Amino acid sequence: MNRDSTEGCDGSATLVVLLHAYTHRACNLASVEDVVRRAWPKADVYRPDLPASLFSMANPNEIVAKLLIDIDEKYLEAQRKAVPYENIVLVGHSLGALLARKLYVVACGEVLDAPLEPEFRRDFTQSDPQPIPTRQWAAKVSRIVLLAGMNRGWRASHHLSLKHAPFWALGTVLCHAIHFLTQRWPLIFTIRRGAEFITQLRIQWLFMRRRAGSFQRPGTSDSAVWSGGALTVQLLGSRDDMVAPEDNVDLVSGGDFIYLDVPYSGHANVVEMDEPTFGPGRTSVFLLALRGSLQEMRREAVVPSDEHFASPDENVRRMVFVIHGIRDVGYWTHKIARRIKQRAKSPLTEWATETSSYGYFPMLPFLFPWYRRQKVEWLMDQYAEALARYPNASFSYVGHSNGTYLLAKALELYPCCAFDNVVFAGSVVRSSYDWRRFLYADPPRINAVLNFVATGDWVVAFFPKFFEIIKLQDLGSAGHDGFTVTRRTPKVYQVTYVRGGHGAAIEEPMWDVIADFVVTGSARVSEVHPVLRKRTLWIEVLGRFPPLVWTIIAAFAWGIWQGIQWFIQATVPDAFSQGVVTGFALATYFLVLWLVLTRV
Repeated sequence: MNRDSTEGCDGSATLVVLLHAYTHRACNLASVEDVVRRAWPKADVYRPDLPASLFSMANPNEIVAKLLIDIDEKYLEAQRKAVPYENIVLVGHSLGALLARKLYVVACGEVLDAPLEPEFRRDFTQSDPQPIPTRQWAAKVSRIVLLAGMNRGWRASHHLSLKHAPFWALGTVLCHAIHFLTQRWPLIFTIRRGAEFITQLRIQWLFMRRRAGSFQRPGTSDSAVWSGGALTVQLLGSRDDMVAPEDNVDLVSGGDFIYLDVPYSGHANVVEMDEPTFGPGRTSVFLLALRGSLQEMRREAVVPSDEHFASPDENVRRMVFVIHGIRDVGYWTHKIARRIKQRAKSPLTEWATETSSYGYFPMLPFLFPWYRRQKVEWLMDQYAEALARYPNASFSYVGHSNGTYLLAKALELYPCCAFDNVVFAGSVVRSSYDWRRFLYADPPRINAVLNFVATGDWVVAFFPKFFEIIKLQDLGSAGHDGFTVTRRTPKVYQVTYVRGGHGAAIEEPMWDVIADFVVTGSARVSEVHPVLRKRTLWIEVLGRFPPLVWTIIAAFAWGIWQGIQWFIQATVPDAFSQGVVTGFALATYFLVLWLVLTRV
């Protein structure tokens, strides 16, 4: 079969899978099915109802796993009837577009560098090292049609209309409350920008496409030629006010998509093919995506973004992220990145660096897990882009303060991410963090770790360590106490102690040490200067009892307020005036506290 076109086919050996959007039902795609049946009268159409109601708690990977079983059964049934499918087309609307892509990724088999989630390994034993194999029908998928697919996930942005913005804002608060109570995310939150499902899909799609490209050799009949290389067409609503244009379009993993504009259509009504006024226009574009040749679609294709994703640079072999922490805008990251490139100086290895900033991050927001989670998702968005930009590179990482938390959390949440050499400074990760699960994974996800411990890091000793002691949240004192795992893990190095406070390890005397470790993966700890054998005494003592420090801070704040009240009573003559002044003083006091906590 010509993979660029299905013209002339009556659909007698064709299966079309239609997957609906969030809060929709299968019946919402009835008019889409009508168009399919007019195009291919003898095609089989599978239009399932998905667990995607408003308050659905379904796991999208579970949904895809069930769809895989259903399609397996349909494919085998067609073979038993001696009318095997020779053409399979996946069509998805919004959420359904994401599920269609994931369905195809899993069907094409696992790439070890981008492992699939546990939900897809239930037919395998835990100790089975073999990758999940390619399904028989994967090579029959000729194309995937995405209708208003939110390929990078959704997010609240200025693109939302006044009608939708309050709904998304309220829904976000509700989702966080549900997660706090149940430790599970509602379905809609699993497809937000940067969430595990979205980022894993983007990375898995990249590796699937690369593998498919390596198999595409002229004259071969290997079924792997087409497993992963299906033509993907994205239909963009001309007035989508639900999802931002940069979230509909993913130039990282969707750089080879064909993009077609659907006139007079929004995010929801792009599938209303039977609408009297604009339905014919939608039908025409959908039919082009469904049956048109590659040449025909390219003539009608649009450039989906003002910004073009840079062509992959295959010469870069090493790449390093240098990421700042809280109360920091990260100007130092550029200096360390330059030092790493200077220390490398290898004519055989070209380096790239990533020093992007996620913005100034004050202390108070840092203490809330949902704010930290947003920064983790930001990092993984950068990671996915780097994978596309540098396909032959291995990645290393240098993080300070919250930057250390981002990597540690990303390793736990995103099985597809892997790094070579990792440097932590002023770490706010738990001291009991188990690096062995990543160092000794198959394949390894980390090569080596270097952790700097400072003599006077009161920030870590008093605040993140407090949460580690009370076993609340996932913060800790690795920047003050070090990682306990180093005692029995040779690949985790520790420098104890660097003279200074929270930022001691990212100051200029340490740059060469950091650069050498990133380049070589080995740490000459004995040569690090200045290194002391003891921490600052008063910080070490108070660091053993962080709740005491919090009590002192609270007492100090209360004492200041008591002093203000005393001053008002001593200087304001009558009770009425005292009440008015006290009210203004209280409001001002809380405003100052709020500004300090959210700006410092």
